[in-house]
Amino acid sequence: MKESLAIQPAARVVRDLARKYLDQAAQAAQRLSDPQDTEALHDFRVALRRLRSLLAAHKTFVKSWLPKKLRRRVKELAAGTGPARDTEVQIAWMEQQRGQVKSHQRPGYQWMMGRLEQRLQEEYQDLHETLPDALGRLHKRMHERLDLIRDDESPPFGAVTAARLLESAEDFRRHLLRVAGDDGEADEAVHQARIKGKRLRYLLEPVAAELDGGKELIRELKDMQNLMGEIHDIQVFSQELGQASEEAGAERLRRLIDLSLTLSPDHPDVEAARRQDERAGLMSLARELHDRHEHLMSRLRAKLTEGEGARFLEHLAAAVAQLQQISANPAADD
Repeated sequence: MKESLAIQPAARVVRDLARKYLDQAAQAAQRLSDPQDTEALHDFRVALRRLRSLLAAHKTFVKSWLPKKLRRRVKELAAGTGPARDTEVQIAWMEQQRGQVKSHQRPGYQWMMGRLEQRLQEEYQDLHETLPDALGRLHKRMHERLDLIRDDESPPFGAVTAARLLESAEDFRRHLLRVAGDDGEADEAVHQARIKGKRLRYLLEPVAAELDGGKELIRELKDMQNLMGEIHDIQVFSQELGQASEEAGAERLRRLIDLSLTLSPDHPDVEAARRQDERAGLMSLARELHDRHEHLMSRLRAKLTEGEGARFLEHLAAAVAQLQQISANPAADD
């Protein structure tokens, strides 16, 4: 029977999990070269996020074997994949809108899709050129340090995790209150709540299978995170669309000026350029984003008003109490 993680020395479990997440990131990175593998980048980012959260939450057991420079490198690798991930999400959303695009909106839609596809191609090319070597160096150096450490004089992992969960749950609760309160900074509140929820989930995941209702807790948290994640994606895309509209307008004006310098005002090419206006399509996309954002915010606030967040935190508190009991009485868990 596999030994419970909750009763093992925290230092040992943290090292084992660090090795596991690092290897998962390396495996996912190898899959990035397969254009048919649409989940490779997502899996790579999740593995690195789990690793980052682990190192940050259990810094006491990490700083003795992992220098700050290497911890910072994990963060930099994760951040470097952000633009590609955002672009993939935006292209997927655009694909969903394809059937609703009217003829006068099509120039703007096609212009935006072309812009995103070109960016994604450039981002993946950059990842292919830089990621293997950077991740390879990190993988090698971390494994070398992990293989040298043998100090297991530390409290049970369950007790340490329970304390971290209580702190993280309180952070999450405060940010959920901000979201529900509609204080004029709802988008930032959702963004911060999403981050706190992720950290909470990554703390809970290693021990969830040992707790009554642990998997259900993960599912409840994921449901809230998915909703907040889509809201955040819309926020990011809205900013991108605003910048894109400025560039589209500038490109259209340059096109008209160039044609006007060489052709007469009534030339068919000049008239065609006047009709080729991306603004209608871009405005339509902006309206769709706005409507979707409002719908999702209403859903999220309704969930919180109906007590979904409070119920989750109550269930989590019971799980933390069980985790503390397992750690204090390991024989009772056999």
